[in-house]
Amino acid sequence: MRPLLSLIAVLAAAGPARATAVRIAVVALDAPADLTFMGKSTAEAFASAARKEGFDVMEPSKVEATLGRDANAALVRCGDDARCLAERGGKLGAQRVVGGWLRRRGEAYRVTLVQADAASGERLAGIEREIPVASRRLQKDVAAAAPALLAGERDASGVLRVVTQVPGATVTIDDAPAGTTPLVRTVKPGKHKVKVAGAGFQDAAPIWVEVPPNGTVEHRPRLYAIPARDRPNRSATEGSGARVQVTR
Repeated sequence: MRPLLSLIAVLAAAGPARATAVRIAVVALDAPADLTFMGKSTAEAFASAARKEGFDVMEPSKVEATLGRDANAALVRCGDDARCLAERGGKLGAQRVVGGWLRRRGEAYRVTLVQADAASGERLAGIEREIPVASRRLQKDVAAAAPALLAGERDASGVLRVVTQVPGATVTIDDAPAGTTPLVRTVKPGKHKVKVAGAGFQDAAPIWVEVPPNGTVEHRPRLYAIPARDRPNRSATEGSGARVQVTR
């Protein structure tokens, strides 16, 4: 009886057996020639974050070494196509494959990553980010998003509200037409380039507005009326500065 009790005590002290770590292959991001190195370094940052989460990770350099240059290039070109990633990454022996693409649009990087089931080609999760070029946060922001992507969580979103004292001003978000004020738009978390213009008003400089995950930002840009020719002074119709209010 005593030997049995001793064995039970040893097992209890050891704690539950650890499950085998899930093996994930991380592919360099598909990117134009001038962003190829950045696409690979961003994927490497994601791989490092995944390893810290306890996954068995094949980083991009090991993926290329395993497949060879041509086969790896074909895999990279899959971008965010989950089925393509599973089919072309089948020889890696991983349970999941993470890939995506990187582009530059104006003053921001746009990056998308997906997690694919290597056996079925099912898209398990995905993220999309707009990150200002000047912020130098590309790798950091992608690494910060790794835990949620690997857990299969749905990508968070935020709400951007743009309000002007005089309604009807046109709004562009990330250089794309978004509508007129008052405007409410659901966007991805992160910084977004917002520009507001109205007939009879001087164009306001674009502003980078940061939208938190699952939060709301209200942006009130300044607009100045174009003075009549017979007026010596310009009058401001809005406040002296832009105001951003964040709520969660």
